[in-house]
Amino acid sequence: MEQVWLSEFHRLFSNYYQQVWILQPVEHKPIANRSMHTFVDSAKVRFCCDKCGHGWTSMKGRVVFWFDLLSPYYSNGFVAFKLYGQQCDRCKTDGYEQAMWYPEEVCKVLTNLYNKVGQLFYGFYQPPIEKTRRSGKPRTPHNSD
Repeated sequence: MEQVWLSEFHRLFSNYYQQVWILQPVEHKPIANRSMHTFVDSAKVRFCCDKCGHGWTSMKGRVVFWFDLLSPYYSNGFVAFKLYGQQCDRCKTDGYEQAMWYPEEVCKVLTNLYNKVGQLFYGFYQPPIEKTRRSGKPRTPHNSD
């Protein structure tokens, strides 16, 4: 799945030929000398509990991107991102299960990020955030706990 994130990011962000953008997964918000821009998005994702094997789908898979143009003179842009997990509601473990992202959902959130970066740093018109989700027929409502 990491390859999907990296290849889609490269496909999109290589259009910003003035700067080289780097994508980096992180566990915590990066510490920077100045404040970084933040973009939060959601997607349909799948989870499977490592402890009890229970699986579920969520329309609330969360990703947070922190990004900045490090220096317009050195041609570097940096994007850090964190994928958030969910707890299993069957065995109530202390930890969070990692989401399994569908490739089309990865493309959607990275396109939204690309458009946000384009608006902030390159003067692009900001198209509406794409909020559609992968189709499916949920059998149960979202468990907000």
